[in-house]
Amino acid sequence: MKQLIARNTYFALINEDRPDVFPEAIDVFSPKIYQFGKDFYVSVFRQLEENTSLSGYTFYLASHVPESLPEYGEKVILVVLQDESYKYRDYFNDIRCILRCLGTQAVYQDGFPFSRLQFAGLIHYCYKQFGRISSILKEVRKYRRLGLSEVQRKTLHIPLGFFSNFEPKPKPIMERSIDYAFLGSIGYGERFRNWKHYLMTPPKILSRNQMLAAFQKVSDKFKGKVYTTGDFFESIEHQASYEEVLADTKISVCPRGTSYETFRFFESCKAGCVVICEALPDVWFYKNQPAIILKDWSKLSSLIENLLNDEERLKAKSAESLMYWNTICEQNLAVSIARFIEPIENRVTFSQLSQIDPEIPSQASHRSFG
Repeated sequence: MKQLIARNTYFALINEDRPDVFPEAIDVFSPKIYQFGKDFYVSVFRQLEENTSLSGYTFYLASHVPESLPEYGEKVILVVLQDESYKYRDYFNDIRCILRCLGTQAVYQDGFPFSRLQFAGLIHYCYKQFGRISSILKEVRKYRRLGLSEVQRKTLHIPLGFFSNFEPKPKPIMERSIDYAFLGSIGYGERFRNWKHYLMTPPKILSRNQMLAAFQKVSDKFKGKVYTTGDFFESIEHQASYEEVLADTKISVCPRGTSYETFRFFESCKAGCVVICEALPDVWFYKNQPAIILKDWSKLSSLIENLLNDEERLKAKSAESLMYWNTICEQNLAVSIARFIEPIENRVTFSQLSQIDPEIPSQASHRSFG
């Protein structure tokens, strides 16, 4: 069998707080398991090799923005998966581009804060914005250089994908035995609780508790699967059963986590579930997303019952979820990324790309350090 050789080089930054620890080379054709979203992007890297002509670049894959990189230059690309502090580094100006899940700044989408959940969401947003601004000011003091406009031009917001290797075997929607499901955490756990959690209940916890209360009102004639854990790390211990349950679930309820974006949204789409979730950011890859957006959890029970009594709508929404996953995340994401990375002189404008391919981000939705 012919050995496959990658045209680009890929590294995982395993210990991001220790720049002296050399990164681990990734074999995209025979990778190990990383979890925390890295496995999804290793699969995207493999598609870059198989489906694009991109060549000669070095990719560094990290959960959070590292203090430094092993190298810099026009051929270096940083991929950041879970940086909810939205940190800025001066070296962003010295690399080709930055691909970031969760974007480059916090967003608030809950409207005027009439409710406790909305107010908590607004405070949470302000807290994260303060952290982001502090990060920028820190870099200004260190280097007296702040190319925010340049960083904005070279940063692309990318989807979270799945948490770990996730290969469900979706059943036809009407053959699934679980009508609705939520398997996940409803807390932070004492080991992750800090001072701000004692001052105010975070929006993640408020949202999920409201969701659980709404589940109690769903008619007993419908079968639900609700399994809660104390924190995120407890929930991922049940990854195998989670995959099996989603493949057998009609409606997957996807409340917000510490941000509006969640792995559960993408995993539910891949499993062909009908997705119910809270507001999603105004980002290019959510442009034609298939979920039903719910602003008030008190309406969840009636929404679930109406959906389960409408076979045709269930089938249509399930098909939309699968189509969304297949087109946005499975088939076109690597191509979209490759087009973004292409040298400036060869790159088509964002507006032209959007006209050619609706899956490509438009300049209007390409939001970074604005």
